[in-house]
Amino acid sequence: MKILKFFVAALLGFQSVNSFADHHLESSPLSTGAMTILNLVAEDPAAYTEFQKGNAEVFASMGAMLGGACVAVSGNDVPGEMQMFTFFPNLESAFGMWDMMATSPTIKNIQEDLRGRRELIGNQTLQIINGYEGEIYETWATRTVEVNPTNPAAYLQAVSTLDSAYKQNGFSDVEFDVYQSIASGNSASHTVIVVAPSLSRLGAAFDALSSEQWAKDAYALVTGSRLALVSDKAYRCEQVYSAI
Repeated sequence: MKILKFFVAALLGFQSVNSFADHHLESSPLSTGAMTILNLVAEDPAAYTEFQKGNAEVFASMGAMLGGACVAVSGNDVPGEMQMFTFFPNLESAFGMWDMMATSPTIKNIQEDLRGRRELIGNQTLQIINGYEGEIYETWATRTVEVNPTNPAAYLQAVSTLDSAYKQNGFSDVEFDVYQSIASGNSASHTVIVVAPSLSRLGAAFDALSSEQWAKDAYALVTGSRLALVSDKAYRCEQVYSAI
């Protein structure tokens, strides 16, 4: 398996990771904890998203903080490619979701209702390393990249520096968040999710990488501490549940 194991990240980057956590605001519930992802292909992504909005009781029973659906708009392998994500306060709750999905009669009924309308591709569990502290939107856009850092501590610091550079140069509504794979198969060791309020704003943020020296300088630190991207996709996302 090609991913960089957690234990390496812990040995090389424990102090750096903790320093990120110290800067998270108490009023930012998505800045720590865990996120689960169901990767799927839906026959009708919009209808699938609306269907999930009717499952508030299920999300609440799992202890979820926030749930949403993201439709891939660029980088997708097939039409209808989606991610269904759920935020939890910790890994214990996140793994509890997988247990419920395997045993709950209610969830089994939901899965039966969806049979033929979507194809499940795989599941992921991510631990939040440097999480989201911005405004919680009803709809938003993301660029999601999977990476294997050559130096996890340096990479985390470089992403934090890039995030700060954007905020200091007119992009206070754009965030660079870092997650670490936990029991996620052959996924890369880290996932960086860039969050913006819209796809056009996301595009403007990445225009800066080729047009603004401050962005080029900060991004050079990022590329210098990782190998080539394992995956790179853009999504349009919509909230389906919130307990925040």
